[in-house]
Amino acid sequence: MPINSCISMVYLYAVFSGSAFGCFCFSTPMCSSAATPADSSAVFVGRVTEVWPTREALAKQQRLSHLQLKQLILQRWRGAFSAQEEQYIRASSEWDKIEFRYAYMQRIRFVVSELLAGTQVHEVFTDSSSCGYRFELNHVYLVNSSRDGLRYRTGACSRTAPAESEEAVEDLKALHARKSGTPLSPRIYGRILPSEVRPDVLVRLTRDQDEDWVHPGAGGGFSFDGLEKAQYRLQIQDERGTGERLIDLARVGCFEAIPWFSDSWHVAGSPVLVEPSSPQVP
Repeated sequence: MPINSCISMVYLYAVFSGSAFGCFCFSTPMCSSAATPADSSAVFVGRVTEVWPTREALAKQQRLSHLQLKQLILQRWRGAFSAQEEQYIRASSEWDKIEFRYAYMQRIRFVVSELLAGTQVHEVFTDSSSCGYRFELNHVYLVNSSRDGLRYRTGACSRTAPAESEEAVEDLKALHARKSGTPLSPRIYGRILPSEVRPDVLVRLTRDQDEDWVHPGAGGGFSFDGLEKAQYRLQIQDERGTGERLIDLARVGCFEAIPWFSDSWHVAGSPVLVEPSSPQVP
């Protein structure tokens, strides 16, 4: 299961207005040694067959009293709560203490085409805030979920993504390799935003006296595969400037680089690695 962090910057009234602030995620790609799925995970590819309740139905809940909301939650999700959760909801005396975790919860059901790790499940739960995941009917997803009481839950920071997305394609490479018993060698890969792709952009990887370089593809993607467990320096450059980052593959199985340009090139990415000389680097 990836090591994820999720910070919600949303006011609940904005959940349904489309003006939610956003969710800031720091997620570990599936190729990282730190991202080995746990026994409590369910990682699979599946097509969505149901999203319930709808966002329209959830929006109507805002007009309910606290007592009505508690009754609705307990009726709607009968069998999905542990005894401790049910007791907590029944004892809650304030509307806002239960709304975020339970009132805006959605159940997503799937036809699973491939189980990649963990337990076989056909439904997961998410929420309608900016830190939940927005599933669409009949779309196919790579779903990464973890046990949450009697349920499996996923969200915006979980590495769940459309199966054809670049993030999912990269994660599926690692998941398929791990499932076959031949995990991928250490690698560094990433994608420059298409708006920043220029003919002179060069991505260089160095280690001691060794050097390798590539021009990103038309979509901005690049990768260095079959690396060793060692420290590398990733550099991005063009005529506008240069930026770099030290990446220690002795600590992680891979690094997903996120380069961007602002006066000069910068390189963030995940897993989050802190350089000794630059403790504030994200």
